[in-house]
Amino acid sequence: MALIISASHLMPYMKKRIIYSILFGALILIGYLFFLFVNDMTDYRDEELESDAIVVLTGGMGRVEEGALLLLNGRAHHLILSGVNKESDLRAILFKTRLNVDASKAILESNSTNTYENAVEAAKIIRHKNFKKIILVTSQYHMKRAFYTFRKIIPSDVKIYVHPVASPNFNENNWYKAPNSIGIIAFEFVKFYWYRVWI
Repeated sequence: MALIISASHLMPYMKKRIIYSILFGALILIGYLFFLFVNDMTDYRDEELESDAIVVLTGGMGRVEEGALLLLNGRAHHLILSGVNKESDLRAILFKTRLNVDASKAILESNSTNTYENAVEAAKIIRHKNFKKIILVTSQYHMKRAFYTFRKIIPSDVKIYVHPVASPNFNENNWYKAPNSIGIIAFEFVKFYWYRVWI
């Protein structure tokens, strides 16, 4: 009888230990995935290769300007601005860059509202124009998720080069010292693994 009572008393304690062990293991796994994510996120570099088109994911500071500079430097023949506001005017956007960009080489895409839709809409243009090589331009912290998404959506025979853009609101080298940069990375980390499950 005493043995039965003792065992019944131990059950809640054992359940707690199991729950704590699972939570601890989950935290270790999340920490490890976060470590890998941060290392990979800052590892994207421009290979400085030429392409058929430059695809700029608008919405981040400096992205359109970087894409325009790549076009002017002869890295591609076309510039796709993906995710622009439906009310946006191409000439007004290019004028803001203060660069002498030929508007006939630029394509506005205004149907997408997120990274996944950017890839879907860009894929339509790429197929229509029969582009075989593109340069993907977005912020450094966003590149890992953007590249993963585009590689999933864009036809496999299309080569994707990257051109990460430094952002004034994100400290790439000392992100752990800036609360804003930590928040950006944490948000991207969650969204990246959500995309991994969803796409």
